[in-house]
Amino acid sequence: MQSLHRPSRREFTRRELMGLGLAAAVAGVSPAAAADRYPDRPVHIVVPYPAGGSVDFVARVLQPALQEVLGQPVIIDNRGGASGMIGSQAVAKSAPDGTTLVLGGVQTHAMNAAVIKTMLYDPLRDFTPIIETTRANWILAANPGTGIRTPADLVAVARAKPDQLTYASSGNGSAAHLAFSLLASELGIRITHVPYKGIGQGITDTIAGQVNLVMGDQSTLVQNIKAGSLVAVAMTGNARSAILPDVPTLAETIAPGFDVQAWQGIWAPPGLPAELATTINAAFAKALANPSTVERLKIAGVDPVGGSVEDFKKFSRAEWERWTGAARKANITPE
Repeated sequence: MQSLHRPSRREFTRRELMGLGLAAAVAGVSPAAAADRYPDRPVHIVVPYPAGGSVDFVARVLQPALQEVLGQPVIIDNRGGASGMIGSQAVAKSAPDGTTLVLGGVQTHAMNAAVIKTMLYDPLRDFTPIIETTRANWILAANPGTGIRTPADLVAVARAKPDQLTYASSGNGSAAHLAFSLLASELGIRITHVPYKGIGQGITDTIAGQVNLVMGDQSTLVQNIKAGSLVAVAMTGNARSAILPDVPTLAETIAPGFDVQAWQGIWAPPGLPAELATTINAAFAKALANPSTVERLKIAGVDPVGGSVEDFKKFSRAEWERWTGAARKANITPE
């Protein structure tokens, strides 16, 4: 992983002065003036989900530090709908001037393409990758009444009762739907999907015993786990969580190599000049390295990432390939 350290705003603006030529030409100003003024108006970050979710949380944690780096207001614009596609599409159609960005992630730019037949955009062609912001382990949790306490318990119960175990997700084609399908395929078990319009109701029904299992990020589930209303069966990422260090990963127990994490990143519209993409990347990297930002993210079980534009371009393509391939393997037909 690359260092999150980036030069100060004054330093990276000066270094990239010449690279802003194209953006400056579009704006009708000289490169020097463009560098001094960027951004010369508020920056809008579209969160393609309703307020209060995990992606919205990341955006609002980044907001204060990013405003300090950019010297302009950063406005969070929640545009939920269609598994994150409504807000993402709006950014894809925006002007490539660096002032309208989307904070998307594994669902909007990888999983959707695997399960949705009519996409509103092409995740690879219709955006300019900027930076991977964060990653967070997911938790596979169970209702205490199921008797499932460990990954081995999950396999045993599922094999003893094919199709009888149920799991909640935030809808058909959601991240949890695809992740559970991938896990079931790898383990050779059959469990039944119960889609909801939002994961909140799915968690409520899992606690009530209407559904057996649920998968979600740590910030969403950890309080219910600590209260005893849910049992943390396993972490879905490739490492244990600092928040729940005694909970094993699926990879170390029943599914070697299994690694599913909620990751987020920033994209700009297509056609953004490469030099401007690098400048925006540097600004976000500084915000991610801010001590207050790091502390708030870590408390919620979220890890800041960073890296270069090229790093994120390669990573997001690899994730797109991974999840479209996983859907085919699990016999999931796009709908």
